[in-house]
Amino acid sequence: MRRAIIIVAAVLLVATHLAGQNADEEKDDGNIRLTLQVLNETNQQPVADAHIVVRFTEERILRRDKRVSWEAKTNRKGMIVLSDIPVGTVQVQIIAKGFQTYGDQHELEKPQEEVTIMLQPPKGQVSAY
Repeated sequence: MRRAIIIVAAVLLVATHLAGQNADEEKDDGNIRLTLQVLNETNQQPVADAHIVVRFTEERILRRDKRVSWEAKTNRKGMIVLSDIPVGTVQVQIIAKGFQTYGDQHELEKPQEEVTIMLQPPKGQVSAY
C-alpha cells in the first residue's frame, strides 16, 4: 500500500513537471529578439546613452508580466537588445542629447529583428518675427 502511494506521487510529480515544461515552451512561441542600433546620420557614429522607449500599438499584456512598454538606454556602441517581445507593431521613440527626437512604428514579424535608426542633428529655429 505504501509503495503504491509513493509510485502514484512520483507519477504525479513527473506529470506536473512535464506539463510545466510544455507551458513554458508555449509561452516562448511568437516572441522576438529586437536589436536596435542608433547612429548619427551625419557621420554614421554610434549614439551612446540614447533613451529608447518601445511601446505596443495594440493593447497587449505579456504572459510573464503586465508590461506594455520597455525603456532603456543604448550602450557605447549605440545598441540595445530587447528579448521576449511579442509579434506585432511597436512604436519606437528615441531621445538623445544634441539630436532630433525620433518616433516611428515598426512591424515585428521575424524571430530576430534588427533595426538601424539614424538620428538627425537639430534644425535651425524658425521664427515669424
